[in-house]
Amino acid sequence: MALTILWAAKVEAKSDIVSVVMPMDSIERVEGIKEDVPAFELDLSDIREFPTVTLINKYGEVVAEFYGSKTELEKRFKEVIDNGDFLTTVGKQEFYLVR
Repeated sequence: MALTILWAAKVEAKSDIVSVVMPMDSIERVEGIKEDVPAFELDLSDIREFPTVTLINKYGEVVAEFYGSKTELEKRFKEVIDNGDFLTTVGKQEFYLVR
């Protein structure tokens, strides 16, 4: 018996789990609350599609985003796109680093 007590006294509890104890009467109050949530519709027509060409600076900040077909953008912004260094393509998006 003495050995068990000495061993138990040296044991340290090491746990990353945090327990929260709630009184049973508060749990009943939480379960008793019921509200009707009104239904609503989201209008997603204003959400922009992903840009076709994105220009970023050396800090990873977006400098410019171009939307539309790649051929049309190459005609209108040829100098800007040619001055950037191509980084990667993700789906239909292309990323360029601005010097």
